[in-house]
Amino acid sequence: DNGCQYIGLMTRSYWQIRGEHLRVQNRNMPDFSGVWDIAVVGGGLMGIAVAHYLKALGCDRVIVLEKEYVGYGASGRNAGFLLSGMAEPYSRLEVGLGSDWAKALMLATIENHDLVAEAIKNNNIGCDYQRTGSYHLAVSETEEKELAESVELLNKNGFPGEFVDSNEIRNRLGLNHYLGGYFNPIDGNLDPFAYVNGLSQGLDIIEGFEVKEIQRSDGQVRLMGGKGIISSEMAVLATNAYTPLLDNSFNDMIFPVRGQMLATAKGLNDKLGKSTYYANFGYDYFRQSPDGTILMGGLRDKFIETEIGYADEINPNLQDGLENYVRNNFEMAQFDVPFRWSGLMANTIDGLPLIGALPHNGAVVAAVGCNGHGFGLCMVIARDLALALLEGKTSNLLNRFSLKRFLR
Repeated sequence: DNGCQYIGLMTRSYWQIRGEHLRVQNRNMPDFSGVWDIAVVGGGLMGIAVAHYLKALGCDRVIVLEKEYVGYGASGRNAGFLLSGMAEPYSRLEVGLGSDWAKALMLATIENHDLVAEAIKNNNIGCDYQRTGSYHLAVSETEEKELAESVELLNKNGFPGEFVDSNEIRNRLGLNHYLGGYFNPIDGNLDPFAYVNGLSQGLDIIEGFEVKEIQRSDGQVRLMGGKGIISSEMAVLATNAYTPLLDNSFNDMIFPVRGQMLATAKGLNDKLGKSTYYANFGYDYFRQSPDGTILMGGLRDKFIETEIGYADEINPNLQDGLENYVRNNFEMAQFDVPFRWSGLMANTIDGLPLIGALPHNGAVVAAVGCNGHGFGLCMVIARDLALALLEGKTSNLLNRFSLKRFLR
């Protein structure tokens, strides 16, 4: 079993291996002296986006501290989906959150996608970005019903989307195992590792700096790491799944779960096209990259007990399941799998991010808990947070995501 060779070793994604050349281009190496205005802990999408917007708003003394390298974690290991809405069908969001908040979330994710597109254009980021649309595919009658209801509600609220039946899915995509689905024309995909690295150009970043402890002294935040100490007026934690390891007050708020993916050798499945595919309530997801590589991830719902915790490792049984999925659903008899990897996501109790100042240290602000949908929300959260930190502006989104909702 070629998955076994990876057990116990750190994995690297298709994007990270392919994008090795993107690392550390034109990176300023900051010095450790002096006091920074804001230190951002975590060089993933959230941390880089926060630093990007802080700098755009005129805050020059921003430093990003990353324990490995930019895009090392989930931000460089995901499927690169840009989806509107959340993991759950829109019909469930309406029931769980009410129609106003469901609509606001949908609008926020659509704006987030626009911010990604704008950043790509303004910063000339080469990351194979395309607005391909997305298909949410039903594997059960329950899911088919929920997707049909969701399309109706979305259209009623002025959002695009169409319900497609199983025949239409067969005709369009050559996929025979789905009962129906929801096509959203405004979604898209990109190379996530290339995007985060592109967005990081021109920022002050120290890679290989693991923050072990955060202290307050003389009105300053002191970030203690193996490489030394960084002092700042404020700090932003953009550490997602790793947050409880740095601050145990998050032990009951953030739950690390592991996602598994594989990528096949290049080849072209003509029917599948370049769209973005999501099935089984988001537990199964796949796409074809521009060179014909098929990226497949998910099946975590079949391995709930094992795919938790912090180990960056491959689960051979789950990987076999992913291979079988590709074989059966895309009718590909023979294919090589040169890439297998895992990535950690941060789930929260209610499926929404956690944003806000820490109760025991108001100079430290968390922006964590992406629930596997960081690329759907991080840019809009980062922009709103930068405005809040520098100009005192609040936003409905930050208020709704405030971690105060879990604090007694």
